[in-house]
Amino acid sequence: MNAQIESLQRQLDHQKKLLNKVMIFATLLVLAFLSQFLLSFKETGDNKILRVKGIVIVDDHGRERILIGAPLPQASNRVRTDTARVRALWSQRFGNANQYMKWYQDYNHQANGILILDEQGYDKVCLGDGVPDANIGPRIGKQTGLIFCDNEGFERGGIGVINVGDKQNRVVMALDGENGTDATGISVMEDGETGFFAGGKGYRMFLGTSPADSYSTEPLFGMVINHKKKSLYKLNLMSDTLSIRK
Repeated sequence: MNAQIESLQRQLDHQKKLLNKVMIFATLLVLAFLSQFLLSFKETGDNKILRVKGIVIVDDHGRERILIGAPLPQASNRVRTDTARVRALWSQRFGNANQYMKWYQDYNHQANGILILDEQGYDKVCLGDGVPDANIGPRIGKQTGLIFCDNEGFERGGIGVINVGDKQNRVVMALDGENGTDATGISVMEDGETGFFAGGKGYRMFLGTSPADSYSTEPLFGMVINHKKKSLYKLNLMSDTLSIRK
């Protein structure tokens, strides 16, 4: 009986030692795997920073759809940089095609950032420093931010900061009408004017604050409605006055 117990005890001790060896091996294997996994995220001498001058992403049909660069890389199917397509697609909308093309040759089409094109090559969205000019005319200064366009490549809105002079900036979030001009938005101007604006068909409403000789001869904190620059309504809480003009 005692011999059987001793034999079982020896087998149990052997199994314990074998199990301990297996556990140690498994632990070392797991640690080795975790170390390799963690080290894959560590910078090495061969893999630090990807440095390229530009990236062009194409779709399943080989059409350039996303441009990334500083400045943006060229794209063969981009409408804005193909003057023949510009003349055919846009110039007729402005009456005198030759005059439009003369203006167009001075427009900025570049940016430092990301540009998304649609399948026909129209600009759709641009995020960058120094975004391209609107295709109805150049910007008043360098704009940094986001712009987006309709299905014919005409800008329909954006948000950004525009440098308009020495240490002078304006911040605007605007949505454009069919003619490409600001229809509604929020602005913080370089002269201190700050507020919400909306307009169309000659009418323009402003709600906010502005310095003298902007929307009124005196400083304004309130609301103004104009039609073709003629004042129709003014509420100025700064001077505690209410005036209605017809």
